[in-house]
Order: sequence, then C-alpha cells, then structure tokens
Amino acid sequence: MGAVFQGKDAPPRARYSMRLRRALPALVLLLVLCALAGVTWLKVLDKVHARADAAACPTAPADPNRVQLRIYNATGREGLAKTIASQLSSRGYLVIATENDPLAGIRPVESSAEVRYGPSGTKQAAQVRRQVPGATLYRDARQGAVVDLVIGDKFARLSTPAELAKGRQGLIAPAPGKAPAKPPATKPAPSPSPGC
Repeated sequence: MGAVFQGKDAPPRARYSMRLRRALPALVLLLVLCALAGVTWLKVLDKVHARADAAACPTAPADPNRVQLRIYNATGREGLAKTIASQLSSRGYLVIATENDPLAGIRPVESSAEVRYGPSGTKQAAQVRRQVPGATLYRDARQGAVVDLVIGDKFARLSTPAELAKGRQGLIAPAPGKAPAKPPATKPAPSPSPGC
C-alpha cells in the first residue's frame, strides 16, 4: 500500500491539490461577493438614472374633478365650511364632507388654511393648496388620497383666477396683505427626455 505524503515530503501534485483544496472555498466566496457587489451597484445606477429621468419629466397637476376633499371649519364663523365647499365644487372639486375641525383642540391652524393629506395625496394637496392664499401643508399617516382643507382664523378668500394662472407658472398665491414674490431669474428648463 502506498503511503500518504503530506507537507514537504509530499510529491508536487499532492502539494498542489492540497493548496487548491484550502484556497477553493475562499476563492468561491470572493467570487460570490464580487458578483453581489456588481449586481447591487447596477441596481443603484438604474435607480439614479430613473430618478434623473423622472425629474426631467414635467408632472401634471392633479385633476380637480378627481380630488376628494373634506372641508373643516376651525374658526368661530358659522357656515364657513359650507360656503367654501360650494365655491370649490363650482371649480370642479369633489367635496365629500363639511363640518367643524375634528382636531380643533389638538392641532390649531395658525395660517389662513391647512391642507392635511397622506402619502398618496401629495399631488392633490398641492392642487388644493393653490386655492387658498397662505395655506400650509401638513402630511399625516392617513391611507388614501382624500385631502382635508381646514379653514383657519386668518382666512380671507380663495385664490382668484389670475392668481391661479400665476400658480400654474410656478408661483403660489401670496397670503393676504403680502406682496407677491418675484420669481428668481433661472435658466430655461432642459427639454424633457425622450421617455416622457
């Protein structure tokens, strides 16, 4: 029977196979880690590229006919929510409720109005905010795209059609008593990417 040689006394082929057996698991692990790093890096690059494309594409405002709106009165003026509801209904908004603010003692409205919305109602909230000069946004954890417009004590009026036209150009209607802000000088926007 043949003797098993190990170490310095082993024939050259036995030493080579022993080294290979020791190095093989480390080599396989290194290759797997490199493959995972490559796949992760490609995913990151795809996300960055997708975000850049999305930022280049203009987003359309929410259609007022599809915005579901609850109007709450946080003032002492009786019937204000119903008055605002009829005005916004004539502008195409779908008003589903009018009543006093259920969070009146918990969350006071410091501005002319507060627009409360959830993660899926971001576009709708921006659209509603343009309707009230000086309105602020408040994002909460609600589910769905229903938006709450809470009228505050500083409320004077809804935005005029001229203010809304300026708002479409990137300006927000000024709060009552404030001068309209001049838009900063900017370079022309780049043309949208072909994927838009």
